[in-house]
Amino acid sequence: MAVKYRLVQRKDMSKDAAPDAKLFFAVSSSTGMCDTTQLCEIIADRSAATPGDVKLVLDGILYVLKQKLPDGQTVQVGDLGYFQAILGSKGADTEKDFSATLIKRRHILFRPGKQLVQLAQNLKTERYSTDTPATPPTGGGGEDDRPVIE
Repeated sequence: MAVKYRLVQRKDMSKDAAPDAKLFFAVSSSTGMCDTTQLCEIIADRSAATPGDVKLVLDGILYVLKQKLPDGQTVQVGDLGYFQAILGSKGADTEKDFSATLIKRRHILFRPGKQLVQLAQNLKTERYSTDTPATPPTGGGGEDDRPVIE
C-alpha cells in the first residue's frame, strides 16, 4: 500500500519568485482512521495483553507525559520516539526587555525513533486519482456488501 497524495496549487514562497507565481505541491490524503479501540485490539492480537491492558498502558503514558513535560523533561517512549515541551516567543532587543508575556507558542514536539524515521523515508507514494466518481454507484448492496479490510 502507498501513501496517497493530491496536488494543490499554492503561492511560490521561494526567495526570487514573482509576486503572482504559483507552484503545484503534493499534499498527503488520509485513507481512513485507526482509532484507539482498533489500535488496542491490533496490539492485543499480537501479544498476551488484552485490549484493556493496552489501553491502560496508553493511559499510563499520557499520565507520565502530563507529569514530566511541565517539569521540562524529555520523555522517551521506547523505540517509538521522544516527547518534549517546546516554546516559541517574540524577540526583545535586550535581555532586560524580555518578559514571559512574549512567549506565544507552547506545544508538544514528537521526535520519532529510528524505526519510524526509516519507515517515513521508505514510504511508497501514489497519486490520488480524481477520475473516480464522487458518488457511489447506484443499485445493489449497502454497507454489508463491503469487504472487510484488515
